[in-house]
Amino acid sequence: MDWGNLLNGIIDTAIYSFVGIILMGIGFLIINFFAPFSVKKEIEDDQNTALGIIIGAVIIGISIIIAAVIISPSGTSKKIDSPGVEIKSDK
Repeated sequence: MDWGNLLNGIIDTAIYSFVGIILMGIGFLIINFFAPFSVKKEIEDDQNTALGIIIGAVIIGISIIIAAVIISPSGTSKKIDSPGVEIKSDK
């Protein structure tokens, strides 16, 4: 087992998780800012279940977008060669 790659994977996961949580918080603040009413008052005090479901759906949608961006391959990705697998090139 290559401990260096494992450690890099753990560090990358922690960084991406932190960035995802920060972006989710920013997304919720944007929703709260543009809402013409107090989201906290409507959900907690007035027991508005419909608003809670809508806010939850928006947060799930934002998290799916953030996860897709984090998972998407980048140009700086390393090509991993598996032992015993031959990679053919047309060049």
